[in-house]
Amino acid sequence: MEATLKLDSKGRIRLPPEVREQVGDVVTIRKTSEGYLILPGKSTDFFEEFRKVMSSEPPRMGKPENWTPQKMKSIWSQQ
Repeated sequence: MEATLKLDSKGRIRLPPEVREQVGDVVTIRKTSEGYLILPGKSTDFFEEFRKVMSSEPPRMGKPENWTPQKMKSIWSQQ
């Protein structure tokens, strides 16, 4: 199947109903050497993704440094 689609004034394209039935509500657009390919996408649950991020351990970069009160006060005075 091949279809020519037009962009609306906001830059959106409207997929024909028969294409929407096949790809679903979420699509992925992939750039290939021949052009762009529209593929069915994965719908993500925002709250599930949020829970994963909030419950994961943050990445640590080196060993934390314990500053003296004098060093902390010197930073405050620079502000």
